[in-house]
Amino acid sequence: MMNKTEHKNIYSQFLFFVLLIGMIMTGTEGLQAQSKYRTKGGVVNFNASTPLQDIEAVNEGVNAIMEAETGRFAVVMLIKDFEFPRKLMQEHFNENYMETETYPKSTFSGVIEDFDLDSVGSNEIKKTVKGELTIHGVKRSRSEEITLRKKGNTIHLESSFIVRPEEHDIEVPKIVFAKIAQEVEVTIDLQLLPDSK
Repeated sequence: MMNKTEHKNIYSQFLFFVLLIGMIMTGTEGLQAQSKYRTKGGVVNFNASTPLQDIEAVNEGVNAIMEAETGRFAVVMLIKDFEFPRKLMQEHFNENYMETETYPKSTFSGVIEDFDLDSVGSNEIKKTVKGELTIHGVKRSRSEEITLRKKGNTIHLESSFIVRPEEHDIEVPKIVFAKIAQEVEVTIDLQLLPDSK
């Protein structure tokens, strides 16, 4: 059996171990917080207009995160958060084309090539981001140009690219085929702030 002194020593060692782990975890979280930039209010627009029909929508609740050290970059958005000028068009978009009950979100995960936070200043710089875009449950590899600039502690990221519905198994009924562009222009505008966590 252990005496009181041995019990006290073991308890002291255990307490020190717990405090040490706590300090390490706190320190790690602090480093991670400083190395990440994120937003919950990013903006994504898309334009699928044709001469027969204006089709535009905006989503102002886009989540994005970027790791400053690695250039790893990810975006998540809920498809139902796209707002259309006309409610009926929004219903058709969610129910008939995007099937948001089955495929509620779209994601992108990739890496900004040759990313160096110190090179991002008030003047715009262009970089290439490579990764995988998932829409309607279908994942596709993408390589797109992005524009970066920094103002204060905010990194402003913009991009514009084309998405083709058939590449993501989005079926357009023949009756409205001529009214919906087969090349949809997508633009993103993200104001990324240092992670406060």
